[in-house]
Amino acid sequence: MRNHLKLFTACAATATALVGCGGGLVNGGNVRLVNATSAFATLDLLDGSTKISTGVATNTAGGYAEIDKGSHSFNIADDATGVTDATLSGSVSKDAHYTIVAYTTGGALATAFLSDDEGSPSSGTAKLRFFNSATTDVASIDAYIVATACSALASSFAAPIATSISGLQATYTQVNATGPGSTYHVCVTAAGDKTDLRLDIASVTLKDQQILTVILTPTAGGVLLNGLLLSQQSTLTSAANGSARIRLAVGTSGVQTVSASASGVTLGTGLTPPAVGNYKLVPANTALPVTVNGNTFPISAAPGADLTLLVTGDGSSTPVVIADGNSASTSTMNPVKIRLVNGMNGVSNAILTDDFNNVGDAATFGATSGYAQVAASSALARLEATSGITTLCLSTDVTLNSGSVYTVFVLGDIPSAASTCTIRVDR
Repeated sequence: MRNHLKLFTACAATATALVGCGGGLVNGGNVRLVNATSAFATLDLLDGSTKISTGVATNTAGGYAEIDKGSHSFNIADDATGVTDATLSGSVSKDAHYTIVAYTTGGALATAFLSDDEGSPSSGTAKLRFFNSATTDVASIDAYIVATACSALASSFAAPIATSISGLQATYTQVNATGPGSTYHVCVTAAGDKTDLRLDIASVTLKDQQILTVILTPTAGGVLLNGLLLSQQSTLTSAANGSARIRLAVGTSGVQTVSASASGVTLGTGLTPPAVGNYKLVPANTALPVTVNGNTFPISAAPGADLTLLVTGDGSSTPVVIADGNSASTSTMNPVKIRLVNGMNGVSNAILTDDFNNVGDAATFGATSGYAQVAASSALARLEATSGITTLCLSTDVTLNSGSVYTVFVLGDIPSAASTCTIRVDR
């Protein structure tokens, strides 16, 4: 009775199913589409060449479409262009329910065919599992269900309810849940590291005998994760990341020191050029208050973003905010991403070369070159930043690891003689 009521509610509430829910196919099953991408504003689901769900928007679920039992070839198409971007096969049983999750990985659209008929847990509990669809950027994660804020996780004795999740978790975990609902914090970290928080869902209410899949998706910054809460035969709820990551890069003139914070989170204290701090987790905000040497500036820090706060000159002017794209390279031939940030006073343009080959375009002062995808290297790469005939920095025998992202910084004043480059591994 419960499953039939949920199905009726889902059918009545959505306008995307083109084939009637509960519409009378004697041997029919039910299939719906979840658009877990940010790359496709709307997606269509086709059974062969027949469109059965259309215009499923980012981070939403389409309605169930009833189709004949048996084997089917499904196509997922971009609603805007009609181009098919993914194809999958699935077997549909009579009266059964399925969700096709469309997600992006490695620069391509991928799919997962999930059953929506998991048996109910025992009374007083809910079932929970995780689907890490962002394995290109975050290969493996641990998940925690706690009663306190995720910010306290690293210093707590909490144990993960699931470990080393890559792809879809094989089994559900049962969690205590009352009829009115039990509220938890869901904390997702990099596998094996409680201090490396990738997603904090501050309030997830699990009801008695609810069955929930937490879908993890990538963010623009490439390191943090977003969440989608998929309730079996019911709703999909977005749980976007509420944080951003920001680091301080110091390129002031002379020996001008820099101390900075973002929304009260210390980014660096008394740093002199050339200095680049570590990323710090801060609340996402369109007007995030950043304080540099006692002066406060509002900056935009979008949810899930990785940002570099670049301070140059005498340290009193508005800092430059640089967006960092720390997603892994999608190239198998050139699996390393690298770029140059120009924070060197008096240098209007700087070029980075890798083994004498230009890496991206010239970086103007206070800006960055685009990312280039280059070959990996085991202590063999030669990285040089130049401006005209002047060498700004030079590093030889550099290791560039496959799958990593690097930024080369030139910071401070023009050197009298080239020193080694300031190289940071961003992922």
